[in-house]
Amino acid sequence: MSEKIWHPNFMKYMDDIVRHKNYSGLPIEKRNDGTYAWIATKKSKIGQARIQWALNKAHQLGIPNEAGVYAKVMYEVHPTKEKVCQICGKTMSIRYIYPNKNFINYLNKNYGYKNNVFDSIHDVNYFLAKQGLSEAEIKKIYIKRLKFPPNKQNLPLNKLMDEVELHCRSGNSKLCGPGAMSNFPDRYDGFHTYNRCCRSVQDTGRHADNMKTYTKDRRAYEYWSDGNIHAANKFMGSSFFKGASADHIGPISLGFIHDSRFLQPMASGDNSAKRDRLVMEDFIILQEKEKEHNICPVSWYAKLIWEQMKKEKNIDLEKYRTLLKINMNNFMYCLFLIIENTGKNGKLFLENFYLKPKMNDFMYDYNFNPDGTFKRSKRNITDSTNKEYSRFKRIAFESIYDYQDKENRNIKNTSFKSINNDLKKLYQGIKADPHDINNKCLFESIIEILEKELF
Repeated sequence: MSEKIWHPNFMKYMDDIVRHKNYSGLPIEKRNDGTYAWIATKKSKIGQARIQWALNKAHQLGIPNEAGVYAKVMYEVHPTKEKVCQICGKTMSIRYIYPNKNFINYLNKNYGYKNNVFDSIHDVNYFLAKQGLSEAEIKKIYIKRLKFPPNKQNLPLNKLMDEVELHCRSGNSKLCGPGAMSNFPDRYDGFHTYNRCCRSVQDTGRHADNMKTYTKDRRAYEYWSDGNIHAANKFMGSSFFKGASADHIGPISLGFIHDSRFLQPMASGDNSAKRDRLVMEDFIILQEKEKEHNICPVSWYAKLIWEQMKKEKNIDLEKYRTLLKINMNNFMYCLFLIIENTGKNGKLFLENFYLKPKMNDFMYDYNFNPDGTFKRSKRNITDSTNKEYSRFKRIAFESIYDYQDKENRNIKNTSFKSINNDLKKLYQGIKADPHDINNKCLFESIIEILEKELF
C-alpha cells in the first residue's frame, strides 16, 4: 500500500496547532526528520498522556467525564474551528454545518439543489434565497425538519443556524455533520487528518456499500448478546427509526439482549444521555415484553440477576446496574481466560456453542411491525450473507481482548477463588474435546456461581 502524501497546507496547519497556546502541554513527539508524530495510538504512552491531558482540560472547562468528553474538549480548545485536509489541502469547518445525505436528497427533490461537498447550510440558504424563497420560508424548512418549536421562527436566520448547528453537534439530529470527524487521542488535534471532502476515498470503511453495515449494532457482537441479532440489525435500519435513534430498552453493555422486540425509537441526544442507565419505566416495559413475547430480556449469563431483580419489591436500579456491570466484567474475563489457556480449542468451543447457534437467524429476511415483531422468510444465501456471519464472529473474538485492554474501568472483577478448580477442569476438558457438551455445562455453572456470589 502506498504511503499517503501529506499536503503542504496540512503540514503548516499542524505546525500552527502545535504552537498554539490552547494545546500547551498536549504531548507530541518530533521525528528525526523534524516532522511531527501527529498520530499516536490510544494504548501508547503518548496516547495515554494525551488522554490525561484531555481529562484535565475537561475538568478546567467544566465538561463532564462521560461519553463524548474528548470530542467536546477538542472542539472547545480548537482556536479557529477550521481544519485543513491532509489529502487535498482544503479547509473545512469542524462545526456541524454541512448537510447530510437525507437533507441533500430533500433539497434536490424539492428545490433542485445540487450539492458541492464544501457547501455549508449557509451556502444552501443562499441557493434557496436565489430560488425565490423568503427568509421566513427558509427558516420553516429547518424548524419543520428539526421539529423545533414554532417560536424559533422569530429568530434571525443566522441565530437559527447557530441553534441548528448545536442541535446536530449535540447528537439530536443527523441533518448536518462536521467537516472532519472526531478522532482523539489518535490525532493530535482530535480530528481525522482527512476532511469530509476526501473521506469517502481515504476511509474505505465509509464507502457506500460498507456504510450500509453501520446500522448493525456491533455492541451486540462485542458483548456476546443473545436475541435475534440479525433481525434487530435489520429493524434498526428500517423506516420505523427514520429521524430517531434505536434505543435498547435494556442496555446491551449490562447484558440485555439485542432483539427487535426490545428496541424503541428515541431522540439521538436522549439516547446518548441515557447510556447504560436503568430507569423504572424501562424496567417495567422489559417485564411486560418478557411476558408478551415469552423471551428473557437478558443474555444467558445474566439470567439469575434478572430473576432476582424481578423479586425485589422496592428495587434499587442503580445497585443492580452495578451488579450487572460486574457480571459483564466477570463473563468477558472468563471468555478471555478460556482463550488464553486453551488457544484454538477455546475459540472452537466458544464458536460452536455460543456463536454458531445464532447463524440460523442470518438465513432469513424479516418484515417488521412497529413493535419489532416480524414475519420471516427464507433469503437468498450469497457471499454477502456469509460475510455477515464472518464479521459477527471476528468482532466477537476481537472484543474479548479489547475489553481487557480498556484502562478506564471503575468496576473490577469478582475474586475468582471459588471457581479456580472448575476453571482448570474446564481448560482440560476444552483441550481434550472443544465440542463436548459437558464443557458447556461446566462453563455455564461457573457463570452461575459468579452470579450468585454477587448477591
